[in-house]
Amino acid sequence: MLLETITANDVQIGLHAKDWEDAIRQAAAPLLASGAIRQSYIEGMITSVHDNGPYFVLSKGLALAHARPECGAVRLSLNFSTFDPPVSFGAGENDPVRLIITLAATDPDSHLDLLGELAEVLMDDSRMQQLFSAASSEAFCALLK
Repeated sequence: MLLETITANDVQIGLHAKDWEDAIRQAAAPLLASGAIRQSYIEGMITSVHDNGPYFVLSKGLALAHARPECGAVRLSLNFSTFDPPVSFGAGENDPVRLIITLAATDPDSHLDLLGELAEVLMDDSRMQQLFSAASSEAFCALLK
């Protein structure tokens, strides 16, 4: 299971963002620092929201931020970032966003198994509430597994 490879280093807790663009930049920063994405990938995510709206705000409080692989994804990676206070994306009833999962995928298919695993977690409302309010990266990881 790919989610079992997630460590506390892949989780940021209680970030503060001035707006949704800042939230995306902060959520993607660890992937940039690790070399999993290029700066152009972050810009691709922001441009995509400007062009298409906040389509990756999937449910109340949750965004799955991503861009096209050719925008600068270097390797399949995930990062989880919680925000306190939550951030408005202009996504109507799904705002404000408390958790951004940043996904970098290098092709159209390599991340599908990972998304399947993630879907099991995301469909559990009780678990999602616990993830939203996790006090530490370690606690967040324990809830994922």
